[in-house]
Amino acid sequence: MRALDEVGKMVRHAAIGAGIPIGQADDLAHTAVYLAGHGQDLDCIVAALTEPPTPVDVAWGGDRVIVKSGNAAMTAPMVKDCFATGGAKARLCNAAHVPLVVAMLAEAGLNVVADGTMIKRQGRVNSDPMLGPVEIPDDVWAIFTQLAARTHVPATDTSPKGGAGPGDED
Repeated sequence: MRALDEVGKMVRHAAIGAGIPIGQADDLAHTAVYLAGHGQDLDCIVAALTEPPTPVDVAWGGDRVIVKSGNAAMTAPMVKDCFATGGAKARLCNAAHVPLVVAMLAEAGLNVVADGTMIKRQGRVNSDPMLGPVEIPDDVWAIFTQLAARTHVPATDTSPKGGAGPGDED
């Protein structure tokens, strides 16, 4: 069992370890907390963290955004931003990204409908997660742990002098 806060922090560190910028890492962490808090699996988060980087190419216009290319971790927050600023439609380049985009929009309180790679806003929803511990499958947690470990600094004899660890008095 994991606390929702623990899930969010681990996903954020995993995203940073996967080379995802901090802002998008925060978006993924919030979405992971939303999914786990609503009893949904984190497969779309794992897919976003393990997808190879792809150059982002989007076109904005009127009330829509068209994602021509890009990995889910980078493009899903762009779609969220589009909808947050009044956008009502998005077309994605990859149907596999739809679950993450829909979850990210739900976390932001938006109700959407997806038809293939087209996503349309339908209104607002309650995005409050449930309280209490959640179960995260061991294989999913292992992926998060492995990616987060990329952010760790190796221990050396001089590490404590630089402020790492508990210190001499602890």
